[in-house]
Amino acid sequence: MSFVHVRRQNNILWLILDRPPLNILSIEMLDQLTAAMRDAMKNTPRLIVITGAGERAFCAGVDIKDHLDGREVELLRAVHANCAAFEELRAQHIPTVALVKGHVLGGGCELAALCDTVIAHEDATFGLPEINLAVFPPVAAVYFPALIGYNATMRLMLTGETINAKEAMRLGLAHQVLSSQQFLSDAQELITVLAT
Repeated sequence: MSFVHVRRQNNILWLILDRPPLNILSIEMLDQLTAAMRDAMKNTPRLIVITGAGERAFCAGVDIKDHLDGREVELLRAVHANCAAFEELRAQHIPTVALVKGHVLGGGCELAALCDTVIAHEDATFGLPEINLAVFPPVAAVYFPALIGYNATMRLMLTGETINAKEAMRLGLAHQVLSSQQFLSDAQELITVLAT
């Protein structure tokens, strides 16, 4: 079953996370996303947009079942491969955009932050709730200090708090916050500009 849908629109490649109801990442889904990203490099799009299907979440994290004993090594392999794919896209100068609405939590927050630009719906919520499950957000620990600073990273990782889109933009997790009234049209316009 495919959890990542690929759509081409002119020189823009859309990767749509689709695992209802909250687009929770599984190992299989991460592998599909990584494969789609690497496949995109063959066609060299001007821009890759990653978004979530539905209204409730861009992505609300990684499947808890994949954090259990015996699965964590496979999960870390999938996460490492996905991070490497982002680095490969950067090396080929193919920018990535996360278009987010709803929940942007845990692995979903990390996934969005790996993108070059994050465009957020004004009602989006960001956070790293892993501490509440006694697990660790490995991508945030590595990437976030350079992105949003050590103190902000530790605040999010150690409290598990959820922040709104405006606070995410203030910290540097989001780069543009769009109103709900014209979210799709404004986002499309911004994405078109980024692709030129």
